[in-house]
Amino acid sequence: MKIRLFQTLVMSVTLLSLGACGDFLKEYSQNKAYVENVTDLNELLIGEGYFTGGETTGKNLDDTTSTTFWGNLANTSPNYFPYIHLMDDDAQEYTAGIADETDNYIRMHAANLHHWQPDPFRNPQNAEITDNNWTETWERIAAMNSIIFQLGEISIGEDEQEMARKVEGEARFLRAQFYFWLANVYGQPYRKESATTDLCIPLKTTEEVEDRYFSRATAEEVYGLMVEDLTRAAECLRGISQTTKYRTNQAAAFLLLSRVHLYMENYEAAITAADSVLAKKDYALNDLNAHEKGTNAVDINSTETIFTHGLYMMHTLLPNAVRAYVSGQGYVNKCTGYTCSDDLMNSYDQTDLRLNVFFKERTLAGTNGYCCWKMLDCEREVSDKFAIRLPEAYLNKAEALACLHRDAEAIATLDELRALRFSPNDFKATDKSGDDLINFIRDERRRELCFEGHRWFDLRRYAVNSVCPFEKEIRHISYLNTNGTVSTEGVYVLQPYSQDKAAYVLPIPQDAIDFNKGNLSNEVRPERPIQPIN
Repeated sequence: MKIRLFQTLVMSVTLLSLGACGDFLKEYSQNKAYVENVTDLNELLIGEGYFTGGETTGKNLDDTTSTTFWGNLANTSPNYFPYIHLMDDDAQEYTAGIADETDNYIRMHAANLHHWQPDPFRNPQNAEITDNNWTETWERIAAMNSIIFQLGEISIGEDEQEMARKVEGEARFLRAQFYFWLANVYGQPYRKESATTDLCIPLKTTEEVEDRYFSRATAEEVYGLMVEDLTRAAECLRGISQTTKYRTNQAAAFLLLSRVHLYMENYEAAITAADSVLAKKDYALNDLNAHEKGTNAVDINSTETIFTHGLYMMHTLLPNAVRAYVSGQGYVNKCTGYTCSDDLMNSYDQTDLRLNVFFKERTLAGTNGYCCWKMLDCEREVSDKFAIRLPEAYLNKAEALACLHRDAEAIATLDELRALRFSPNDFKATDKSGDDLINFIRDERRRELCFEGHRWFDLRRYAVNSVCPFEKEIRHISYLNTNGTVSTEGVYVLQPYSQDKAAYVLPIPQDAIDFNKGNLSNEVRPERPIQPIN
């Protein structure tokens, strides 16, 4: 029996609006494909599920190739959600040696995002920058919905059973990961005491095209689906051996499940899932005492890397230098963009080995400051957003234990990681307890997982945590560059979450709002004036 499957074009328009009409399906009916067996579904999974790699600007520290990447902040495949690094307290503006500002510099296109303005997808010249991340992620969810459904419809032979389990496990993992990102970008953080009523993002798990409008589901419903999918993914992927880390596996499913439970404050479940990862012998922490200078801190071949897909974008977001045209000089090495914040760099003990392994001092154009380049060589690429790495399992477990007031166990777990981030002579065992221990573990999470897509989401969830709430004011300084002279313009201030909730959520694109006839809406993000630096 042949099962009809609508391919990317149909999925795109269908899920741009989270709905569809018969006229559309009729118009694009030629874009259908036929699925006959598990092999066909496996091929669809590869093509429509995983984020691909690609060319990354500045693959070598001294590569000064310019980029047009930020000419379209929409970041269509495979550059998903790169702006997630620019809203938190780990990044700050940086400029040096640029004769004048032009609209293709990173800072110009991302200014409204970095400054938490009401419409983050407009540049300072008021030109719209389309956020395609919403649409394209829904396309992939639609593909996963279809794959999961059709596995129950096609005839599966005895010799295809393992392949069918593998495809289902991967599809459910990816659907959960996509929902996790949408929920944490476009929805309020999961709050345990009000999750059954707090609105998050729409929820769609069926494969059919539905002639209806969609509204936001509750946080409990959305996170509940993630738990269901990841639990099933771990079951399906049991005993499945992958030939590449660019396809997910059981350990990745358990680790993402641990993260989701941690966000939900299901601490016992978070520990259990983390333990399922730590029990596997295929992965091990790297001892940074043995790290070879000039090699990747994060690498696809590392025993810490469990799974990844998508690009590594730090060479574009935090460039060492770019080629810029200066009148009378021609093209010279200059630098404009973002850099590691002083707040982040000051959070490390000076004896912490990660300072020299995770970060690189700028060497071009007479600049200073540090880039977070965990990958000096992108030939063995690991994503800066969608990677699943072993250190997180230790950090998830330690935080969950501390929130359960099992301090001794939390310290033992945390220090397994920390002992490999200092020389034996410099390592000092953690000696904190209670809320101080919880916040120390959170700081350690920041230091270990910086620029891997965690910090913005973590700041949101800490603010609503019922055991040890934490929130902070974030300040982003804005610079002016006039004829090569850099001056401070002022500072933009993001208030703590409890005072500035709407700014911690990005708006769903207006076309999706319009199509759904008022069923979807965004909170109004306040105007944010520049302030003098005190």
